[in-house]
Amino acid sequence: MSGIRKLLETKSNGLNVRIYEYDIDNEISLNRLKDFLSNKIKSSKVHDMGQYGLQYYTSKNMKPDFVEKFNKRLEEICIPMKHPLPQFDVRRERVTEWMAQYLLEQEYGCVFYNEADKRMNISPVEIDKHTAGIDVPGILIQGDDIKFVVCEVKASEDKKIPCSSAKDLKEDIQKAIDNKEERTTKEIWQYIWGMRQVNVVDETFEKIILFLTHLIADEKENLAKHIMFFPVLLRNNDRIIDDLDVGDYKDFKLHDVESQNVESIVAVFKNSFKTFSNDIYTEAIGDKS
Repeated sequence: MSGIRKLLETKSNGLNVRIYEYDIDNEISLNRLKDFLSNKIKSSKVHDMGQYGLQYYTSKNMKPDFVEKFNKRLEEICIPMKHPLPQFDVRRERVTEWMAQYLLEQEYGCVFYNEADKRMNISPVEIDKHTAGIDVPGILIQGDDIKFVVCEVKASEDKKIPCSSAKDLKEDIQKAIDNKEERTTKEIWQYIWGMRQVNVVDETFEKIILFLTHLIADEKENLAKHIMFFPVLLRNNDRIIDDLDVGDYKDFKLHDVESQNVESIVAVFKNSFKTFSNDIYTEAIGDKS
């Protein structure tokens, strides 16, 4: 049970649009989502304290109280700061992007490798910086067909429909379609680079690598044909559910991409994104504020 309900599937501007709802009223469903997000945070390299043992730097014969003090301070340094403005809040950014990833895994069967997840491989000096590039890259396998996943995410608590973030989301997706300033090909290369760290290499993994390297080396004219684009709006707005309103996508017109390569999503979450994100981070790694 994923805890995500599909409420509507329709068309807008010739593109498929779906409305989903995260079932946070069901404790089991909510805990499943929270566990997924918490594990993402705790598994991130910057929060994996085990890899920062003092034995890598100096003598093992240190006093236990000093080691404890060091480890405690290290954990504090690696807790991202809170920010009052949503657009600068890295906790909110990472949690909402992982929420979109969770939806794509559960509802579409998309595959995401932690080793290629930029958010899970940030360094301590990047802990309070927004992650550059495409929000959620991944892989979609449908039979013998493989596509690179480009998911851009905006989280909005705007009471208006369409929300102000819809325009920015459209611009981000169009940049990826146009491969503006090599935005998409750089992301594919970044993904290949990250997958070098994958330990389990099987037939599926080899097919994915072959597919991705061809996207780079073959310089295909229509790169967008080999990509599945997922614009995702995370919304805290009951009207969307009550009226099954897809108005966020009423002006969402894209060019130079086939309709079957775009799946527009409105995912309703009836909770404050800021509060939820802070709570998840606190549960996962503590709070220094």
